[in-house]
Amino acid sequence: MTVKCSSPLINGYTLYLSKTLSTFIQTGILKLDNLLNGGLFVGNIYELCGPSACGKTQLCISILLNIIITTKKDIVYIDTRNKFSVKRIKQVLKNKNMTNSEINDILKKIHVYSVIDIHNLITCLHGLKEKLDPIIIIDSLPALYLSFIGFYKNDGLCYINHISSVLKYLCNKNATILVTNLAVKNCDFTNDFKPAIGKYWFHIPNTRLMITTIINQQQQMCINIPKSVYIPLDNKCILSINDYGVSSNL
Repeated sequence: MTVKCSSPLINGYTLYLSKTLSTFIQTGILKLDNLLNGGLFVGNIYELCGPSACGKTQLCISILLNIIITTKKDIVYIDTRNKFSVKRIKQVLKNKNMTNSEINDILKKIHVYSVIDIHNLITCLHGLKEKLDPIIIIDSLPALYLSFIGFYKNDGLCYINHISSVLKYLCNKNATILVTNLAVKNCDFTNDFKPAIGKYWFHIPNTRLMITTIINQQQQMCINIPKSVYIPLDNKCILSINDYGVSSNL
């Protein structure tokens, strides 16, 4: 009975040889790739967490464009706030000396889904199950979830549970997922931040990147890793936000 109900045994070397895709996808931002020990690990969920206007969306756009330029892969961008900016993308690409033809080719690689509520998000994610090794960016999850806070019924937790299950399923199919989340201050009168969605979601991402704004004459962000299943914790890097997007150049 034990043999019948157990998973089949497989040799580690055989499993390694069966891999048909690269283990890591580089973000194209050198300091960030070094912080992540090589880039985005395929089959993982990454959370970009930070307070409002800290640069989460700008970081998503830069990673998206760098991946398309270097790998020619299609990317799914799920926009929950109707703020996806083609103008900003064109500005970044023109500053990289891209021609109009090259810019149009890159834009064709971005598949934008505009979702207005959490039900649309769940439907959208289920529709991506047949995609081969998808790269998915969800910007942002709290915009849909926070509307459930304060109600007696615990519907919000049920939806987050459903979304988490679908995301894990996609990761088992070699998806790479980035989710932006709002960070809010703790209630203990400290300056520490925590993810806004709650305790259930806290353990869902494989790696959490906590983003804070550096107040000086330049637009800069500090990225810290408070949670990860494979990266040393509390390492950090500083990136700049400029006309070229988010980069390592300070």
